[in-house]
Amino acid sequence: MKTIACALIAIAFLAPLQVSGDALICQGTMASTVHYTTTRDIIVPKGTQKVVIQIPTVLNASLFAYSQRVLSFSISYSRKPDEATATDGGITATWLNPPPRLSYTIAANLTIDVQVAGLNSESQLPIRLNSSDQSASEYLAPSKYVQSNDSAIKKTAETLVSNAHYESAAVTSIMLWVRDYLKYDSSVTNHDAAWTFYNKRGTCENYAQLSLALLRSVGIPARYVSGYLVGGDITVSSYLSTYGYSWNAGSHAWIEVYYPDIGWVPYEPQQTLGFVDDHHVRVSVGTDSSDVTDTLIQTYATSDTGRVVINESSDATLTRDTSTLHVVNTSAASSQGVMSQEMAHGGVINDQMNTFDGEKLVSQLAVPIIVAVGVVASFGFLLASRRRR
Repeated sequence: MKTIACALIAIAFLAPLQVSGDALICQGTMASTVHYTTTRDIIVPKGTQKVVIQIPTVLNASLFAYSQRVLSFSISYSRKPDEATATDGGITATWLNPPPRLSYTIAANLTIDVQVAGLNSESQLPIRLNSSDQSASEYLAPSKYVQSNDSAIKKTAETLVSNAHYESAAVTSIMLWVRDYLKYDSSVTNHDAAWTFYNKRGTCENYAQLSLALLRSVGIPARYVSGYLVGGDITVSSYLSTYGYSWNAGSHAWIEVYYPDIGWVPYEPQQTLGFVDDHHVRVSVGTDSSDVTDTLIQTYATSDTGRVVINESSDATLTRDTSTLHVVNTSAASSQGVMSQEMAHGGVINDQMNTFDGEKLVSQLAVPIIVAVGVVASFGFLLASRRRR
């Protein structure tokens, strides 16, 4: 009888706490070792005299909360390029009089380490960039697929950040809005920010580029990240429950936001609010998806009857995956229905610290406590009645 009563009490306490907050505030570490491969087949039309392709090389990265280190890297070609030049973030490969088909394969072993803690930035609005921040200024302007000068996008962003004094609060408000505003649709082929804003759906590219447009429109530098997701589950423990979400393997896009006092901070617009976990392989960055490495730069052909086509197949496997991630608080960070799996860096949300509200907790637990006491009392009464018989 005691076992049943305790189980019922646990259920009564658990039910309200699992839905008490829109966002989970988490702390801890995540670490993985990943083997990543990608092969690109290049179909070359007849008569092509020259093909130039920019190839990503999966570089080291050290950002706030996220670090990627390449342990080994190799690239093999079906036909060696006539010229290969190292550039920022990749290799520019040139083939003269190429055959009808070319291919290259990249293989890399790398480690990804994530430190999830409070953001604690003091950067305030409007953002002021000094001379050491000028490299971030190129990520303020509109770009091909990020129409941050669209009047409706700008008006929306200004409304979202109207009550924010700190940059972190403004970013959080925009990220929560994008997550609630868009519906994931894998069939979408138009990925620019303006189309996304008016059609309210899209893939990871749409989530990323609409986020960039909103951020840049209010003067917050932000850039596009192209990478790969290692498939698998992410679990987060609290003292009463376990939360989780899953990634499907495949190419992926997310963003990085610039804070003058701490540098570039990665954000995942599609599913998790505040951090990029250790299943994200970071490949290249740019102003938008048209600017990232791994593009066909130019071709010279005897006619315009054909075009070079690139087909890609990638894969990644985890050879190590550890996590100490745990929930330290929940926060009703948005009036919209934010998924319970969303996680924040911490720090300020709407310019207020995510402190643990004891009075709110007591009020939330009042009813389940009464129910639990009633259940125990009922079982005690039944047990006493049986004994009297």
